[in-house]
Formats: sequence, C-alpha cells, structure tokens
Amino acid sequence: MNDERRHVAPPRPAARRMVAGSLWSLGVALVAALVLLLNYFGMKYYQRFDWTGERVYSLSDKSRAVVDGLDRDVEITLMLRPESPLAEAARELLERFAARSSRLTLRQVDPERNLIEAARLKERFALADLNVVVFESQGEQRIVDTASLAEWDYSALQYGGQPTMTGFKGEAAFTGALLELVSGERPVVRFTSGHGERAIDDPAVGGLTQLRELLAGENAELETWPSLGEAAVPEGTALLVIAGPKVAFLPPEVEVLERYLDGGGRLLVLLDPELDPRGGLVPTGLEALLAARGVEVGNDLVVDPPATLPTYGAETIQVQAVGGHPIVDDLAQAMFPVIVNLARSVRPGVAPEGTEVRPLLETTSEGWGETDLATLTAVEYGDGDRPGPVAVGVAVGAAAPAPPGFDAEDLEADAPAASETAAAPEWRLVVLGDSDVAANGQVALVGNPTLVGNAFNWLLEREQLLGIAAKRPEQARLSLTRGQLSAITWGVLAGLPGLALAAGVAVWARRRK
Repeated sequence: MNDERRHVAPPRPAARRMVAGSLWSLGVALVAALVLLLNYFGMKYYQRFDWTGERVYSLSDKSRAVVDGLDRDVEITLMLRPESPLAEAARELLERFAARSSRLTLRQVDPERNLIEAARLKERFALADLNVVVFESQGEQRIVDTASLAEWDYSALQYGGQPTMTGFKGEAAFTGALLELVSGERPVVRFTSGHGERAIDDPAVGGLTQLRELLAGENAELETWPSLGEAAVPEGTALLVIAGPKVAFLPPEVEVLERYLDGGGRLLVLLDPELDPRGGLVPTGLEALLAARGVEVGNDLVVDPPATLPTYGAETIQVQAVGGHPIVDDLAQAMFPVIVNLARSVRPGVAPEGTEVRPLLETTSEGWGETDLATLTAVEYGDGDRPGPVAVGVAVGAAAPAPPGFDAEDLEADAPAASETAAAPEWRLVVLGDSDVAANGQVALVGNPTLVGNAFNWLLEREQLLGIAAKRPEQARLSLTRGQLSAITWGVLAGLPGLALAAGVAVWARRRK
C-alpha cells in the first residue's frame, strides 16, 4: 500500500495578516467593551471608601437622612481658593454629598483663575467675600463661609506660631444650609442692649463680630433689641441672647422675659461677675427669674489653680464638659476644654415640675468659688467658699403639658410614646457664668466654638445638627525607644548600603566563574 501524503499549502501572507488583524481588532473591541462596562457599573453602583480612623470623609446618619429626603434640586457652588487649608476637605465632603443624591449638583469655581465667572457670582449673590460655598435652589440661596467650616486654636500666636485647625465642621455647616434652604426658614436671633451688653457689631476683643459670622454661617438672622420700655419680646424671635450685662435689668424687663419663656421662648444668658465697689458683685436683676427656672447664680469668682493656662492670670482657666447633654456631648467625648475668663458659678437649683436641669461645664475637684471678694490679691480657699467641682454652665428644658386623655397607668404599657411626649421641649434656657466664651478674644479657642454653636442649635431645636461632630484631624505619632531609633539609624546608614555592596560582590563573583 502506497502511503499517501497530503501537502497542505501554508496560508498566504494576506490571509495571515487578515486573521491577525481580526484577532487584534477583536481584542481591542473586547477591552473597550470591558472598560465601558466597568465605567457603566461604576457610575450605576458608585462607592467610595473612607479608610481614615476618624471617618473624616464619611457622612453621618443625620446628613444622609437630610440628603435622602430632599424634594428639590440644589446646586452647590464651591468657591474656596485652592490655597485655602479647607478647600480639599470641603471639596471631598461635597462630592460625598453630591454622590448621595441626584438632587445635588456640585460645580467648582476658582475665584482667582475664573475671574469673569467669580465676578458674576459675586454680583448675583451679593457676596462680600468670594471664599465661600453657595447652596441655591428655586431662587433662594444659603451662603457658608470659611468661619463656619473649621475650629481653630489661636493660642500659638502668643508664641509667634501659627493657628492650628482643631476640627473641620463642614458637614454640620453644609447639612444646616440644606435644611434651611429646603425649609425656607431662617431663625431670628435677637441680642438685648441697654445694659452694657456685648455688641454684635463691635470688632474689639470684647465684641461679638466673630459670633455674628459664626451664626451667619448657621443661616440665622441677627438683630439688636433694646429691651428697656418694651412691653414684649418682638414677634418671631426664635432666640433671645443676653450677653454680659453690666447693669441690672429692671423689674418690667424681667416680666417681659418671664412672659417670653412662658410662651415657649428660648433664652441664652451669658453672665459676668461684675465687681461692685461697695462689695460683692453687681446684681443682674435676673437672679430671681433664673432661680425660678432651676438655675442658681453664685455671688462668687471661680478659681481653679490646676486648670490655669500658662502666661495667663488665675482668672483664665479651662473647664471640662460634664457630658450627658447634647450641647456638650461632643466636647466630653473629645475631651476638649472650654476656656473661660473671670467666671462665676452657675449651678443647677430646684427645678420646677416638668423641667430638667443639667450642668454643662465644671472645674476640677480642686477648684472653688471664691466668695471673699473684698481682697482678691491673694486668693485662697476658705470656709465660706464653694467647694469644687464648681459648675459654670447649666441647661434647662421644660416638658410640654400631657395631652388630653393621658393616663399615667398606661406609662409602662406605652413607655416609648409617653417618654417621647414628656420630653417635648416647650421652653429652653442656657446660662453660662462667663460671656467671654462668645467674645472675639476667645470664641475661636479650643472647645469654645463647639460649645457656642451647640448651645445655639439646641436652643433653636436644630437637633439634626447636634449629632454632627466636628472632624478632628488625626495626629498619628510613632513612638520609638532609644534602642529602636538607633537600630533604624544604623539600618539606614549601614544596612542598606551594605546590602547593595553584598549584591554587587555576589554578581561579580558569579561572573568570575
């Protein structure tokens, strides 16, 4: 049998090129399709991960609830200058907001490069400063400036240093702007005048212009109200502030304040210990009103030697948050002190029925309330002084009357509902024994801005913002012993060059063979 051999002709070059080209085109098409699919699923199932220990770039549950509940489109314009230390954090956070809801649109405008657009926006929104974030919806806008975005510690300035950012408050500021924009309401905050109070238009160290900027960032309207001779607090006053009166309120004015609180008002009282040349402290005229509401104001000066700040006098001390109240829970958790200057004691008293009185701030156990005010050159703890810890801040909330048909026997059966009803606030009161915490000289120090901002939000019943704490920059430190540091030093100086030398010798020896 003859073997039959078949000769298969090799494919022609043109056919080979066609096959190779087809395979290459198919590969490119598959890669392009894969990229398109990845982009499609990436857009549809968008996810970003925050690996920071403090969850700096994560939205809180309250912020997510606000964003998810938006019923209108909101355009956010970020106009922070690139060199601003807040620009990157604000951009990253706003991108999180925008990624959460299709109702939010974010755009960035560099006020230094895009001069024409910046000028147009400045005229459109009547901006005094271009370093802001603008929230706009249906012809209304809310402006968030840099003063509302961060907490700063300026204590290093006295040593020639630079201010340090202690907390980023962008989430609370942005969420507050969204809430105010959607609700269409701007609370009116009025400051009393006529008794030597601190003024919201005073730029001096003892003025309140920085507080005004802080509250403007919280979307509140601020006004001054001369109370003398007025029959009632103006209609629509969401919060009344008494900041450091130097002379007493008259009985008719106190009656006006009584009626305001009885009608469900909100009152913030910042008291200073004004020394009376005749001895003791100058009365404020508010002592009886506050005592009837469960707040006892001491006739003393608060002293706490262990808490005195370096380079300051004995009158400037740091007090700690007590905790257990929304105003100071953030401070207590972060262990951030509040700086007070020449404070008087303000402590819980006998609370009227249906009210809850909570201390906010207090000294250490070694502090005391100095009652011997005749000679203050040498202050020492005496028999008549108030022992520590001494409270210098109190918050009071009253419960609304029980609804008709409420049966106390049903309390256990319906405990959550009954508790919810009893806790509904009707009037609210916060009293601090120092007005310097809100003044220009101290409002930006350590925990002071958090205290002031939380007090205003609690009094205005903006609990949505109280649970949004400022993001604290992480301070990661590597602690090494002397031996570990020495080992690392020798490893870098001798170990790495030695490894390179050994590798070179090994290669040379191998080539020699």
